[in-house]
Amino acid sequence: MAFKAYLKKRENFIGALLLILVVLVFTAVRYDYYFDLNDDVLMKDILAGVYTGTPEGHNIQMLWLVSAFISVFYRIIRGLPWYGIFLCVCHYGSLFLVVHRSLSFCRKWTGKLMLLLAEGVLIIALFLDHLVSAQYTVTCTLLASAAAFLFLTTDITLPVKEFLKKNIGTVLLVFLAYLIRSEMLLLVLPLICAAGVIKWGCEKKIFVKENFIKYLTVIGAILLGILIGQVSHRIAYGSDAWRTFTEYFDNRTELYDFQVLPDYEEHQAFYESVGLTESERALLDNYNFGLDEEIDEKLLGDIAEYAAGCRSKEKPFAQRLRNALGNYVRRTLYGPSHNESDYPWNLVILFSYLAVFLTAMSIPGEKPGIRFFRIFWKLGFLGAVRTVLWLWLIMRDRVPVRISHSMYLMELSILAALLLLQCRELSEQRQDLIKQLPVLFSVLYLLLGVVILPSSIALTDRDVETKELSGSIACDGFVSALASLFGCMPVTSYSQNVGLVAMTKVVNRVAIAMGAVVMILAGLFPLFGAVLSTLPEAVLGGCTIMMFGIIVTSGMQMIGKSGYTQRNITIVALSLSIGIGFTQVPDLFKIFPSLVQTVFAENCVAVV
Repeated sequence: MAFKAYLKKRENFIGALLLILVVLVFTAVRYDYYFDLNDDVLMKDILAGVYTGTPEGHNIQMLWLVSAFISVFYRIIRGLPWYGIFLCVCHYGSLFLVVHRSLSFCRKWTGKLMLLLAEGVLIIALFLDHLVSAQYTVTCTLLASAAAFLFLTTDITLPVKEFLKKNIGTVLLVFLAYLIRSEMLLLVLPLICAAGVIKWGCEKKIFVKENFIKYLTVIGAILLGILIGQVSHRIAYGSDAWRTFTEYFDNRTELYDFQVLPDYEEHQAFYESVGLTESERALLDNYNFGLDEEIDEKLLGDIAEYAAGCRSKEKPFAQRLRNALGNYVRRTLYGPSHNESDYPWNLVILFSYLAVFLTAMSIPGEKPGIRFFRIFWKLGFLGAVRTVLWLWLIMRDRVPVRISHSMYLMELSILAALLLLQCRELSEQRQDLIKQLPVLFSVLYLLLGVVILPSSIALTDRDVETKELSGSIACDGFVSALASLFGCMPVTSYSQNVGLVAMTKVVNRVAIAMGAVVMILAGLFPLFGAVLSTLPEAVLGGCTIMMFGIIVTSGMQMIGKSGYTQRNITIVALSLSIGIGFTQVPDLFKIFPSLVQTVFAENCVAVV
C-alpha cells in the first residue's frame, strides 16, 4: 500500500520522466548527435582547450559564467564532450519541466496518458531535428519557453510568498538562457513579457498591491539576472586583449549574420579607403579572414557598418515593410507546397490559437460578449507582439530555421499554457458534453503530430548505414541488368533528385512510384510520350536551372556543416579546379586514347 501511495503521489514525475526517456532513447538509437553550426564546434573546441591545451572559460557568443562552468568539467575529465552533454541536458530538462507541469492539469490517468501521447508525438514531430543537431540558440529558446510555460501555469490563487517561491525556477531558467545566448533571449523577451501581461490580466483584481508585488518582483528578478550576467561577463573580459577578442567576434557576427558583404567591384572605393585589397576581400567571402592579421575588429566593424548603410539605401522603408508583410503572411498561412511556408509549425500555431479561443468561449459564468473580450485581448496582444517581432526579423533578412522555429516554440508554449488553464476551468464548470472538449483537443493534437511525424523523421539528417548503401548499389545494378534485357542502356541514379526533393519537398514513396509508372507508360506507348514531349522548353529550362542550382547549394551546405578546415578547403579546391579545368581545356587529353578522352575530357567527373 505504501508503494502504491508513493506511485500515486509521484505519478506525474514518473510519467514525464518515462516520456523524456523514450524520446531520448529514440533519438540516441536512431541518430547520432552532432552540432548544427560551426559556431558550436568552435565553442566546444575553445572550452575543451583544443587550441591552447588548457580548458578555457572565456568563449565566443556565450557569457562568461556559463562558459566557466562548463570548462570546469573539461578540467576534471577531458575525454567527455561536456558542451554537447550540457546542451542535451538543457533540452531534455526543459521538456521534462513542461511535461511534468502539464500533467498536473489532469486528474484521471486516462487524461494523463492521452496528454503524454500527444506531447510525445508533437515533440518528435516538431523538434526532432533540433534534438539531434544541438545548437545553442535553440537551447536558449527551449529554456525560455519552459520558463514562460511554468510562469503562466502557476496558480494565481497562491499567496505572494508562495507564488514567488514557485517562480524561482522560472527566473533561473531565463537567467541560464541569457547566459547561453543573450541575443536570442533578448529577442524573445517581449514574448515573455507578453506572457506576464496575460498572466496578470487573468487576476480578478488587477491593480492591487499583492499583484504588483508578485509580477513586478518576477520581472525585476529576471532583469537583475540579466544585469548580473552582463556585469560578470564584462569583468571577466575586462582586459584590453579580451575586449578586443569580444569586439572582433561581435563585429563578425554583425557582418555575417545580419548584413550582406558588399561586392568588391561595385564598392571598390570603400574597400580602398579602409585599406582592403581584392584578395583580402576574397578571404572575407570565403570566411577565411582569420588568416590575415590586418583584418582586425575595427575593419570588420567598418565593413559591417558600411554594409548596413548599403542595405538601408537599397529599398525605402515602406517597400521593405510591404515585402515583409507579404512574406509574413505566406509564412503564417501557406501550406507545405509553398517554399516560403513555415509548415508544420505555422499549422500547429494556428490550430492552437483556434483551440484557445474555442475553449475560452465554452466556459460558462459570463456573458458571451465579456468572454469574447477577455480572450480576444489576450490572443490579440500576443499576436501583435509576435507580428512586430516577425516583421523586424524578416526586414533584417534574419530568419534561419534555428530562429524561426525558436520563435514558434516560444509562442506555442504560451498558447499551450493558456489552453491548459482554460481546459481545467472548463472541466470544473461544465457537466455536459462540452466538458470533453479538452479530450477532443488532445486527440486532435495527437493526430496532428501523427500527420507531421513521417516527414519530420524523413527529413532529419542521419548517416547512411552500410546496409542501406550496399542495398542501393545492388538495386541500381539489378535495374541496369534488367534494362539491358529490354535493349536499353544501363540506368543510374541522378544527383538531380537532390535538387528535386529540395525544390518540391516531396519525398513520399507513393509519389515517386507514380512518377515511375508515368515513365513506364511513356516508354510503352509512344503517344503518351509524345504528349509529355509537348512540355515547353522554357519550362524545362527553368526547372533545370533551379534544380542544378539547388544541387550546388546543397553541396555548399554540406561543406559548411563539415567545417571550413584547411583539409576540407584543399579537397574542394582541387576537386573544382581539376573537374572544371578538364572540361574547359579538352585539348589536354589529345595524346590519350579516345576512351580516356570520353571519360575525363567530356564529363566533370572530378567534381562528382
